[in-house]
Amino acid sequence: MRSLHLLANIKHFARHIVPKAKTVQAPAPDFSQRFVGTWSFLDTKTHHNHLLKITPDLVIQIDGQELPGHITGLDGSALTFVDHFGYQLVVHTNEHGPVSVYDESSNLNYPITAPHPQGPAPSA
Repeated sequence: MRSLHLLANIKHFARHIVPKAKTVQAPAPDFSQRFVGTWSFLDTKTHHNHLLKITPDLVIQIDGQELPGHITGLDGSALTFVDHFGYQLVVHTNEHGPVSVYDESSNLNYPITAPHPQGPAPSA
């Protein structure tokens, strides 16, 4: 009987001393590279074609001008950027790259019309 009591105490002691196995979560997938590149979109109000560029550091440029602001969301379908005025710019994507840009300041969605190759400029 005494050995049974001693065994129960050892089990109780071991449960509190031995660390429990920790659950390790898989790292979240990095979707940022889906957004990197240069694309065209057409402003239907002005009929002006714009270039949207997103660098590997997720810096956003439109027509060569960096937009001041910061990224507030990034997942497999959208990159959300808030500019210095507080307006959102949302780039929607699929597995092939960006498909549209939503500009909250104008409340318009602009379809991406064409990708642009990333390479050196042709020499003259």
